[in-house]
Amino acid sequence: MRPTNHEQDPGFPHPSRSTPEARAERHASRAGTTFARFVRNLAATGGYTVPEAERHAVAVIATLEERLPIREVCTLEAQLPRRLDELLAFVPLNGLPAMDRMQFVERVAARARVTYVQAETISRTVFAFLRSQISEGEIRHVEARLPEGLRELWREPPLR
Repeated sequence: MRPTNHEQDPGFPHPSRSTPEARAERHASRAGTTFARFVRNLAATGGYTVPEAERHAVAVIATLEERLPIREVCTLEAQLPRRLDELLAFVPLNGLPAMDRMQFVERVAARARVTYVQAETISRTVFAFLRSQISEGEIRHVEARLPEGLRELWREPPLR
């Protein structure tokens, strides 16, 4: 005969595990793990340290978001780790509708505190990594909203 007290029944969920606070804690833990994995994988892809990878990801993605319509920014961020979305929220955006490739790379260089040449390489690496992390549909949506020069940068493989 099975026990009637739920706390004694090992098959019944533990009451403290189903509280909103416990669920939020588990979600935050998974989001942190996802972000950590995202940054570690980007670091490995680009040959960066983990702090550099985080700084580069924020610099490139925040600059990309300046060029995208707000609806597209929201859709893109929904596919990124939550912690990255939180970091991006603290980066001021200065939309430049006519931003070309050169202006984009200059902004990344300023945000990442690197040279123009380094920023172009970083942009290509982050874009390639970002494309591997988001859906095909989102890749096409982002690409369709970029001017030709930026679209080329978005598509270019990272330099080795």
